[in-house]
Parts: sequence; C-alpha cells; structure tokens
Amino acid sequence: MKKLVSIVLAAATAVSASAVLAGCGNENYPVNIANYTIDKEPNNVVVLDAATADIVAYMDYGRKIVGRSNSVIQDDFKTVDNVGTEANPDVNKIKSLNTDLVLASETLNTEVTDSLNDNDVKVFKFQSPDTESAIKTNYETIGKILGGNKDGYKWGKAYYEKFIGSLEKQKREVEGLSGTGALKTICYLYLSGEKLEKLSSGFGNILMGYTNCINISTEKTNNEDIAATVANANPNFIFYDSEATLKAIKDNPSLSKINAVKNNKTLQIPLTEMSLPGVTAIKTLTTMNSFIYAGKKSTPDQPATKPASSTKNNSQPATQSATQSASQPATTAPATTAPATTAPAEEDLSSKYKIKLDDLSLKRDDENDNVKAMQIRLADLGYVKNNDDYVTGYYGEQTEKAVKAFQKNNSIKETGTADNATLKAMFTSTAKKAE
Repeated sequence: MKKLVSIVLAAATAVSASAVLAGCGNENYPVNIANYTIDKEPNNVVVLDAATADIVAYMDYGRKIVGRSNSVIQDDFKTVDNVGTEANPDVNKIKSLNTDLVLASETLNTEVTDSLNDNDVKVFKFQSPDTESAIKTNYETIGKILGGNKDGYKWGKAYYEKFIGSLEKQKREVEGLSGTGALKTICYLYLSGEKLEKLSSGFGNILMGYTNCINISTEKTNNEDIAATVANANPNFIFYDSEATLKAIKDNPSLSKINAVKNNKTLQIPLTEMSLPGVTAIKTLTTMNSFIYAGKKSTPDQPATKPASSTKNNSQPATQSATQSASQPATTAPATTAPATTAPAEEDLSSKYKIKLDDLSLKRDDENDNVKAMQIRLADLGYVKNNDDYVTGYYGEQTEKAVKAFQKNNSIKETGTADNATLKAMFTSTAKKAE
C-alpha cells in the first residue's frame, strides 16, 4: 500500500520559522510539510475548498490552478475545468489534468483521497480557519506549498499582512460614523434545517468585527432561543443567508417587531461568502460597511443578490451577489448614489515574476527569461493558455497576438511589441484581464 500523503493542516498548528526554512537542495525546494516532501514547484494544482481558493486567488497564484470543484466560485477560477463536488470530485478528471497536487478540506471523501494518493497525486487538506492565527498559518502554508520554503513562505506572510491591513483600513475608515457616538449593533442569521441560527464563531464572526459594530452573536448556550435572544438585543442591522432565512425572520412574531426588520435594515450575504478569508472577504466587508454606514436597504421584493432592472453597473464580480446590493438603490426609497469605493492601490508585481523592468523592452523573436516571465503574466491575466507549449521564453506569433490583445484592453497602442510602458502596465496589480 502506498504511503498516505494526504495531510490535515490544522489551524492550531503554527508553522515555525525553523520548519519553514528547513529543506535541502535549492532555497525553495524540496519543501517538507508534515513529514512529506514536495520535490519541485507544483504547476498543475486542483483546488476543491472554497476558503483555500479564496486565499490562493488573493495571493495571485491563480496561474497554477488547472481545476476546481463546483464550490469554488471566485472569478479567478471561472475558466478552469470543473472536476465535480468538493467532497466527491471526479478522480479521472483530476488525473487527466496532469495534476501535481490537490488542495482540499476535510470534507474530501476518504476513498477519493486514497485513490488520488495511489495515483501519485498529493492531497493537502486544510481546516477552515476560525482565528486570525489560523488564517495566518494557512496563508504561510499555502505560500510554502506553491512557492517554496523561502519565496513562497515570504509571499504568504506578506499577503496575510496585506489582507489584515486591508480589513483594518476599512475599520478605521468607518470609525466615528455612527453619528450618536454609540456603536451600532449587528447580527448574522441563517437556517440550519428549519431552525434559525446566528453566526457566533468562525471567520464570518471575525469579519463582522471589522465593521466597528457590536456583534450580538456571542457563543450559543444550550437550548438557547435564537429568536428571543436576537429580539431582546434588538440589533440595528441584520445580515442573512437566503430568502428562506429572511422569510423565517419575518414570520417569527418576536423578530418581525425588531427595529432592523421594521426599518428594512436587512441585507442578504450568502453564508458561504462569510467563510472566505481572501479576495471575497475584502469585498464582503466593503458591502457590509457600505450598507451600515451609507444607509443602503434591501427590500422584501428585491433580495440583495438581485440587481434592479434599472441598474447599469456591470462591473460587479459574478461571485459577489451581496456586492450588487451595495451599488444600487432600494426600489422603495429615493435613488441615491452609493459612496465610491476606494480603488485598490496599484502594486508593482514585477519582483514576484522575477523580472526587472527598468528600461526593458521585448519584441518578436526575442528569447530569454524575461520573455518567459511576460508569457506567464499574460497567462495569469487570461490572454493565453498557461501551458508548456506556450510558456517557452520565445517571443513568437502567439505571444505577439497576446501582447496586442493586452494593449487593446488596457488602452495602449496596439503594436504587438512589449515596450517598456506596456510591460510596466502589464506587471501592475491593476492590469486589466482578458475579457
């Protein structure tokens, strides 16, 4: 029997600096995790767990993902192959993608895990992080797996700090906006079967803390009457999972009378989006804060996930149903303009791709590592397929067409030559992806 290579990356188990920098060979690989060795950098990765995918997307490792489960909803992965469900994916489909490793959760079926292991596909299982320390561990571990002992670990650590910094920045921006001086109160409700529950733990609870509001969802005690507890706390705002949840709230005699319900201060954010600690979390927090402090409302006939027919803004990511509500007025209130969301700061990504731009220009028939780095970046942006047939380091016809497409989409003169201005635009975090 083959050695079991599937591991559970427990959130409570921190990755020590000494362990991270362990290993022999070059400074990045092999990587040793839980007594298992990754000999070389993986390039064909399947991600089954939505929370892990959210971190991978935020860390800009999307170029490595060749397959996903139907639980993975991030825009970064919408064009990669769907391999089935998170718990029972199609093993043959995963194998057909020449998969190096699979990033999964503990829900992955044991038989599937064994089958993948028997076919030399490594499986790494991550626990859902429910503390900031656990989130940090996952960022650093994912970085180490995908990028190596030194560079990957540093990348993961840097992106965790950037992630937390983004959440803290949003919190600072809403401090003092309550008006009366007293903090507003919030609550998140969802249905478990037919029973109402409030979100009292997990990452979603952490995220709500960055709204600078008092979250009334404390740890639940035995036999707690959720409706009575929430009604007694009388929160200013309620976030909820689904239309069925909202109906249960309004049908409850106690909850139907509280201020948030009577004043229509309720907003739908799917429960799944409350557990994603990466790109989705940033957008979800923006949605919550805009709703709380800009007075946006959802209505009984128009759930927050359904855009108004008059809305002309098509820029919302498809995965962010709740974000749509923050950019549109309620149908029962006078139209108002949503506060502008601060655009993300432009970041130079050239160091990540190991390319020095300076006065660099690239043209047809060039062949070097700089061309290869550019090809990888174009693949990450969706202008070409990311495979060995394309990423060769040779600037040929296909690369020239990709550069022209990038230039057109980024309002640069279409020459097909990657002059310095084109390269600098290409290696920024705000570069437009292929449509």
